[in-house]
Amino acid sequence: MKQVLIALLMAATLPVAHAVDLAGVNVVEQSEVAGKSLQLNGAGIRKKLMFEVYVAALYTAGKSSDAAAVIKSQQPRRMQLTMLRNVEAQTLVDALVDGLKDNLSAAEFTAQTARIAEMQKILLEAKVANKGDVVTLDCLPGQGTRLILRSKVLGQIAGDDFSSALLSIWLGQKPVQEHLKLKLLGM
Repeated sequence: MKQVLIALLMAATLPVAHAVDLAGVNVVEQSEVAGKSLQLNGAGIRKKLMFEVYVAALYTAGKSSDAAAVIKSQQPRRMQLTMLRNVEAQTLVDALVDGLKDNLSAAEFTAQTARIAEMQKILLEAKVANKGDVVTLDCLPGQGTRLILRSKVLGQIAGDDFSSALLSIWLGQKPVQEHLKLKLLGM
């Protein structure tokens, strides 16, 4: 009996992977990227006007409320967007490009032109992101950014600087939405 009680107490102290529910989306506490376990840094809902567009979840190697540190990290990171409505690929691409323009200097944006065009081509081939679809951006140091839709790898874009530029859309000086930035940083 004593051994059973000890076993139950030990089991109760083990870490449990909890999930967060946002707008009906189950956001898990951990995700695996490139063989490395990442933890949920934060999650929030992107709203445009009065509409909920997607649930964004940021996964990092270690929780951080420092946006610049997350953007420049040399560890894998994942930005996962679960669509709450149907979004045409062109609309998604335009929003990403606008976010890059807002957070990069003119020179930085110009330097990324070829990679931005590559991202546009990859995402436009998908045509649409439907309600419930998951768009994943895996930032892989030394490899670039892997674009995934509906669990299918669409392509990969080289450059750690491009990964950082993409993350700046949500975490940069002019984020797509300040409230969402704070949520992604666990604040």
